[in-house]
Amino acid sequence: MRKQISSLVLIGSLAIIPNISQAEPHSHGGRVHNHPLPAQGYAHKHGNGAIGRRTGAAPKQAAHRQARRPAPNRRVPARGGQKKFDPNKELQNAYKRRDYGRVHKIASAFAKRGDPAGMYIEGQLALLGQGQRKNPQLAYTWFKKAADKGHPGAQYLAGTLLATGTGTGKNLKLAHKYYLLAAKRGIPDAFRSLGIMYENGQGVKKNMPQAMRYYEQAANKGLSDVQLMLGERYIKGIGVKRNPGKGFNFIRKASKAGEQKADYLMGVAYANGIGTRKNPALAFKFISKAAKRGNRDAIYDQASMYAQGIGTKKNMGQAVNLYKKAAQKGVVLAQHNLGLIYLQGLGVPKNPRLAFSWFNKAANKGLPISQYFLGDLYVDGVGVKKNHRAALSWYKKAAARKFPAAQYSVGAMYANGFGTKRNLKVAKQWFQKAARNGNKKAKNALAILKRKGL
Repeated sequence: MRKQISSLVLIGSLAIIPNISQAEPHSHGGRVHNHPLPAQGYAHKHGNGAIGRRTGAAPKQAAHRQARRPAPNRRVPARGGQKKFDPNKELQNAYKRRDYGRVHKIASAFAKRGDPAGMYIEGQLALLGQGQRKNPQLAYTWFKKAADKGHPGAQYLAGTLLATGTGTGKNLKLAHKYYLLAAKRGIPDAFRSLGIMYENGQGVKKNMPQAMRYYEQAANKGLSDVQLMLGERYIKGIGVKRNPGKGFNFIRKASKAGEQKADYLMGVAYANGIGTRKNPALAFKFISKAAKRGNRDAIYDQASMYAQGIGTKKNMGQAVNLYKKAAQKGVVLAQHNLGLIYLQGLGVPKNPRLAFSWFNKAANKGLPISQYFLGDLYVDGVGVKKNHRAALSWYKKAAARKFPAAQYSVGAMYANGFGTKRNLKVAKQWFQKAARNGNKKAKNALAILKRKGL
């Protein structure tokens, strides 16, 4: 019953680009949120009084930069030697101090005079509850007034509140109108939101080519999360004709902008020659960079590259340490590989009990190959007491996942009466399943049964 132990399993990301996560939480401009509706990025904080700029390490997006500031060039004449009052400078200082009450006082005065920049700031403060109570309804009122006066950031945020029904009734058609106005003024997030609307048919007729055009405009304006998404789509051909070269270029832009996942995908691309020439050294460089940032798939791949000497010098000690990190982060293949490493003594002393422990973890998480190996260990009594019933149980679990070697092993158990009553009819059925899946041992077993008239 003993099978030859295979080499390390390298099924994961070195061979396959992961699925895109367009509908999953992702970040841009320092925010993390879902996009079931057009970009819900309305809570942009403003720091240092630089109206329309975001705080944090936002990539060069400049989504809500102002066309004008409150009261440009308006100064109050000095009295009795006092310094002249500069509302813009005072506003910036108030933002620095996080004195939102002062920000509100300054912006409110100009908003009441009909100044769109003042209205826009008032909308932000009401939406975020800064310097006043949080009031989405008031926020929408201010954004709409500023938007109708041509303020691009307010047009985008009015669209977002309409799209999400925040502070006003949900109205996707009107949201689409405001997004278009913001896009005409060059707001990057508006292009993203329009792309989402056209992709999902929200407020407009579904139109994937149009969606991709808007996504590309957003990407070309520096939205790194959109660059990453487009890179994955062009590589996989999702919603667009497959174009690995174009996909690679978008991923490279996202990587330069600091998108963590992009570094990992750059490594995958270089490792497999996707959209670029294979370059193991560069693959190792980018995967290592992503691994340092805690990307669990990157940690697993870095371990595998050390184990095989791909793009770096072979180092089983490093591989074992990294596999352990990946295993602790829940990478099932890392758990399986640790089982193989301790079973065979690759870079570590042989330890059958520890090997069994790692295989058991991966098997209990549903990995068919580990379930199959666990069956082998129970049959042979390696790292655990012999137990044919337990072996059969694990073989069946792997066989249910259409693992051919496990299907053959179930047949062999029934043919020999291990862990169950001998039953050649049932054994033949399992051999047939395994043979249909290309297992040579099963084909040989069927030939033997045929010679015996079974």
